[in-house]
Amino acid sequence: MAIFNKFIIETDEELGDCLILGRVTYHKQLAFDKDKVKSGGWWREKDGRITFFGDSNDFGRATQEQVTGAVMNNKVFTSYILEHPINKDYKFSYDRQSEIVKLT
Repeated sequence: MAIFNKFIIETDEELGDCLILGRVTYHKQLAFDKDKVKSGGWWREKDGRITFFGDSNDFGRATQEQVTGAVMNNKVFTSYILEHPINKDYKFSYDRQSEIVKLT
């Protein structure tokens, strides 16, 4: 099976909306609790900048507002364990299809 760069927005009881990214076949593989996932998409990294784009067949498209909220609140993680946010390690953008918006 092919592995792709994918992400989801999942609501944690303590932290609120968190963005979880990883390399998986299916978006649902990133989830701790699939019932609490709001949306998802794809990501790419170049020169220390991660750009979020596209949608999830499992959960639908993440809006710019959902992604921005997780980024601005220091809630971007590489695991559903939700430890060690990566916000300080990267800059972030959102691809609106017509333009790429820098979030940080």
